[in-house]
Amino acid sequence: MSQTQRITHIDSLRGVAVILMVMVHAAATWNPFQGEQHSILAYVVSGLGGLAAPLFVTLFGWGIVRSRSTLKQIIFQATFLFSAQILVNLTSPHLFNPFTPGILSLMGLVTLMAPSITHLIKAYGIRPLVITSVLIFAIQNFFPELQGVGQWSDRVSDENTSIILSNLFFTGTYPLFPWITFVALGATISSYYSSSGTKLPSTSFTKTVLGFGLLFCSSTFFYSQYTGVLWAHPTADAYLTFFPANSAFIIAAFTGVVLIWHLIQSYEFQFLNSTGKISLTIYLVHFIPLSIMHQYDETYQWGLTMSSAVVLLYTLAWIPIATLWLKYCPRANFETILRGIRKTL
Repeated sequence: MSQTQRITHIDSLRGVAVILMVMVHAAATWNPFQGEQHSILAYVVSGLGGLAAPLFVTLFGWGIVRSRSTLKQIIFQATFLFSAQILVNLTSPHLFNPFTPGILSLMGLVTLMAPSITHLIKAYGIRPLVITSVLIFAIQNFFPELQGVGQWSDRVSDENTSIILSNLFFTGTYPLFPWITFVALGATISSYYSSSGTKLPSTSFTKTVLGFGLLFCSSTFFYSQYTGVLWAHPTADAYLTFFPANSAFIIAAFTGVVLIWHLIQSYEFQFLNSTGKISLTIYLVHFIPLSIMHQYDETYQWGLTMSSAVVLLYTLAWIPIATLWLKYCPRANFETILRGIRKTL
């Protein structure tokens, strides 16, 4: 969506988000977590990877409030995002089915809801975020079956329209429920920018999120060590789970996103700006090499450390690639194409 001005550290944040997303998908392709071997690289991939999608979706929510899109532009953007999701699925058959809802279809759905979200945030400030979070946490804990209990194959299933809609709204990889909370978080942060300039100040909201979040994370971590229960795992029985995204994960992800936001805002890692400027292009294109090389770990019998190292090298390679891309082909990217089309609508 179009924005009134470009903010440097937001480009850096987008760069972080897409780099982490690349790392997650590379890790899923060259699975470095098979076997009993332990590796610092594996812990890095696992820990930072869990913040990829939350940061990506939060930034999308941030952009919604700053958007000046017309109805035609909104419809076009939503259509593009839904179509791009199908394109991603087709280029990654080892991960998804053709019509599997994912993070891009989530953004397409949120794009259609953008006018309502913007109105609520501008009219009521932080209250929509609080109310949304409380309602979702309550529903998650009283009706956990709503998010599904299936395996990965169930979450990416596209056997019929009913299953596709269920995965889009409740039971998929990135369903609207509960990921709308991250959209609300981003929109709320954006509202602070509107009244405080181009940077988020050290507000009571920020201090509350970080204070409560860090206390919650440390408490649950040490309690998990005491009880012998897993603290975090993508799907297994643990305090924090990603599939489905439970309440504990959402709280931890809120904390991680706000912490990363302040770190990037404070130090402005400008070497990530190019990556952020073409984050959508990188997200769409990075699946192609993964699809071509997805059996390399089995073919060459990579161990855990080797797989983890390749994942990180593939991930970090996109930083210089983005710089060179913008230097030599500055207009050959999806962002430029979309801006050009939107101007005609």
